[in-house]
Amino acid sequence: MLCGLEIHQRLSGPKLFCSCPCPAPDEPLREPCPHIVRRMRAARGENGATDAAAAFEAGRERILEYVAPSTHACLVEADEEPPHPLNLQHLHAVLALARHAGATLVDEVQVMRKTVADGSNTSGFQRTSLIAVGGSLPSPAGPITLETMCLEEESAGILPSKDGRTHYRIDRLGIPLIEIATAPVFTTPQAAYEGAQAIGMALRMLPTAMRGLGTIRQDVNVSVPGGARVEIKGLQDLSLLPMLIENEVRRQEGLIEISKEMAKRGLGHSAPGPAQDVSKLFASTSCTIISRALAANKAHPGAPAGSPLDSHSPSDGVVLAARLPKMAGLLGRTLYEGRRLGSELSDYAKMAGGVHGLIHSDEDLAKYKLMPQEVEALCRELKLQEQDAFIIIADEKRKAEPAIRAALERARVSGVPKETRKADERGGSSFMRPMAGAHRMYPETDIPPIRISAELMKGAEKQKIETVEVRSARLVSLLGSELGEQMLRSHQFALFEKLVGGEDGAKAGLDPKLVAITLEQTLVSLRREGVAVESISESALRETLELCAQDKITKAVIPEILRELAKTPGANPEKIAAHHHWQRLTGAALEKAWAESGGEMRAFMAKYRLVAEGADVAKLAKKK
Repeated sequence: MLCGLEIHQRLSGPKLFCSCPCPAPDEPLREPCPHIVRRMRAARGENGATDAAAAFEAGRERILEYVAPSTHACLVEADEEPPHPLNLQHLHAVLALARHAGATLVDEVQVMRKTVADGSNTSGFQRTSLIAVGGSLPSPAGPITLETMCLEEESAGILPSKDGRTHYRIDRLGIPLIEIATAPVFTTPQAAYEGAQAIGMALRMLPTAMRGLGTIRQDVNVSVPGGARVEIKGLQDLSLLPMLIENEVRRQEGLIEISKEMAKRGLGHSAPGPAQDVSKLFASTSCTIISRALAANKAHPGAPAGSPLDSHSPSDGVVLAARLPKMAGLLGRTLYEGRRLGSELSDYAKMAGGVHGLIHSDEDLAKYKLMPQEVEALCRELKLQEQDAFIIIADEKRKAEPAIRAALERARVSGVPKETRKADERGGSSFMRPMAGAHRMYPETDIPPIRISAELMKGAEKQKIETVEVRSARLVSLLGSELGEQMLRSHQFALFEKLVGGEDGAKAGLDPKLVAITLEQTLVSLRREGVAVESISESALRETLELCAQDKITKAVIPEILRELAKTPGANPEKIAAHHHWQRLTGAALEKAWAESGGEMRAFMAKYRLVAEGADVAKLAKKK
């Protein structure tokens, strides 16, 4: 096998083509929000041709509805205003990374429109720019060869579909992404996994790299001898990458074996189909899928069962079936666990028509409650021979017709088709659309090209990029081995650096270990308890830690103050401590409290654990 990766890393700060702030990865959607409704059409690319992937998506004729939170979206995201100039802060970041990787910079950055008609962009295209080619990034197994480095905008966030419409939120749209594409250098699933880890860590060395779930994702390209390049998108859990690649290798090898069997059977001489309306055969069926589809016809008594395809209204239920010559036994052939050739045809039907799936002759038809006499009647209607198979789709006519056409087109393809697939949560994948190509690219007419000048490179030089090894050693020396490695991978690293490494942190004398423990343990523990820690501002967190550094409160009371800050955002930590009498006991006040407890350690700590520092108490006990 050969495998290449595409890693996408979000950058923090303003968006790429407007001044809106980027939302946090887990930003909740606050209603009410304006809604935008669109349909998509495929535009021609720069060379005048229409991209196959864009045409496929446009052919699905979906109604797309966008939610527009005003806090993180404007008329640019709504595609009602031209994009603003490309944000140079983010360009500096990519230029710095390109130089770090030894890549060759382009002379001029040209923002391109990449046609994407699946609804993930309100405009029907994604803006992307090639910044550099070549270069490499280090990994434990050796340098990883890169092909391209791009700067592009994030797509809209997907919401659950309802009312027959596909829903998105556009606050995510326009977040800057660095896209790194590797050469096809990985020859085992484990090597690809380790490579993805290494590239991810290298990207996180950027000062503006976002951290947290969903801020970095990887697409994977896989091929085997005799197969084809297949792109699998949307993998969120990196631990599933080896299984995803292994399953794709098995799928391609299985499809190649099936194509050899198809050649032996002489399938090239007889094409599948055409689709036939067989609704009349199932007028009194017990099959839930079919009876539910045909129930729509009861509201239209003027359309008799068994009438030709074009007699149904678009919303009427219909049962369509087609003969697949000499394919008996092939549809049920296992590619990997849970996936068969029939699953491949079903994917195409689902994506093209929005149906729930299809029924095929290699399945156990009894589980659908199809009676033997119904199956026999269907075989006679389709004029099936001994080695023939069939497929059935039952749904509204407007869905069933494009669905069965797509399934039959897929049945005609021998071997491994070039396509884009979607990763699932079990380490498998399903068909999304045909593989996109150069036909979908054309220049962005609203943004002039940007020359890579000496002045521009000065801005890039200000972005200091550490190597993973240097940062790891620095954090381990500050925090110790375990906490240092934890902070290296933490999505709170940027805040840690700001609190400890910035001028404010240095002046306040904040303890790095206490800061790290607060970010990585205290806040995590409070979140698990259901405390709304996201409502605690960065300034309030800093003020709380400064109180501890100034010996005004103890380490033990920090979680209690943070709880109160979560309840009342904007409150003053020092006033909270005073209100609850949480000021740290020192000197004479500590000695008085010790005397009142009778000098017994357990009784003292039970009463004063939040306001007496352990080291102070131990010192006092030894003295007394």
